[in-house]
Amino acid sequence: MTDQGLLLSAAERSLDRRRLEESVDLFFEAEKMGADADRCAAGRWMAWMLLGRFSNAWEESDAIRRRGAPDPHRFWNGQEVGGKVVIVRSLHGLGDAIQNLRFLPLLRQRASRVLLEVPPSLVEIARGIPGPDEVVSWGNSFTQREGAWDVQMEVTELPYWMRCQVEDLPLATQYLRIPDVHARCASRWLGGAPHPRIGIAWAAGEWNPARSISLSEMTPLFDESDLTFWNIQGGSIRAEWEGLACRKNLKDVPELCADAGVLPLAAFISQLDVVITVDTLAAHLGGALGVRTWVMLQHKADWRWMTDREDSPWYPSVRLFRQPEDGDWKTGIHRVSDALAGLRSLNSKRAA
Repeated sequence: MTDQGLLLSAAERSLDRRRLEESVDLFFEAEKMGADADRCAAGRWMAWMLLGRFSNAWEESDAIRRRGAPDPHRFWNGQEVGGKVVIVRSLHGLGDAIQNLRFLPLLRQRASRVLLEVPPSLVEIARGIPGPDEVVSWGNSFTQREGAWDVQMEVTELPYWMRCQVEDLPLATQYLRIPDVHARCASRWLGGAPHPRIGIAWAAGEWNPARSISLSEMTPLFDESDLTFWNIQGGSIRAEWEGLACRKNLKDVPELCADAGVLPLAAFISQLDVVITVDTLAAHLGGALGVRTWVMLQHKADWRWMTDREDSPWYPSVRLFRQPEDGDWKTGIHRVSDALAGLRSLNSKRAA
């Protein structure tokens, strides 16, 4: 391997181990030695975001854009949006969309019109977010027509477009709106269940299994018999909950299994006291709704959760429980259990 290749590999190992300042220095050295500039910039971007130094990350994005390498996920090329018709497309995960839809009102202040194109499951809830003039899904004939829009962006480009800084966050809180009919339906499902009412999601997408916890590892939490736990897990894996049906304090919401979009899940979460989840859609929904949300993170957590902090500048209602090292969910489960005990104690004092 060449010297530049060795340096680049060392930089990526340091990033993977979350030795962030060291990785930045190594990426700069590798680039000086002739390593791929965009790959080095992308590595530094990740390190800067994990460090919460967004300005540095946007400078890396600027450099990549100036070099003009083809990128199927990069729609916006820096052009002005003032007075233009802008279409924002959501092509990443559902959580990515929920996190970044907060920026749409700012975009609408500049653009003459904003169109939002999202997956079918997001259409209904997206129509309750301020900012877009129209919300559509794939295959809409209007958005495909020539001249229907002047500028297009992917939804994850919005914080870059506005040069967002950590101190700007949270730009918006509780920006998801649940229609009354859905909130009432969720409330009926909860019925007379006692407080605190806890939502549980233990599995993330299959593309990164390290984010997920086995349901069996979470069972110590359910020993808190005076708390009620509700299955809010998505996908076919949610059926694992049935194996715990003998516990009287565990409940399910069958309607969440239906292909009814994200709104029913969001409505149910809005009626809970706490959401305990891994890094998946439920974390973003809880945060965007302002519900107390405890997110269990793998050791090498995604950039949006940064490092060495238990809070999230993106969502004030979120508390982070990090693995101290790869694969160690036991420590996090123990900390969540302690937090639940504190919650139960607080609830008892209120009831007294």
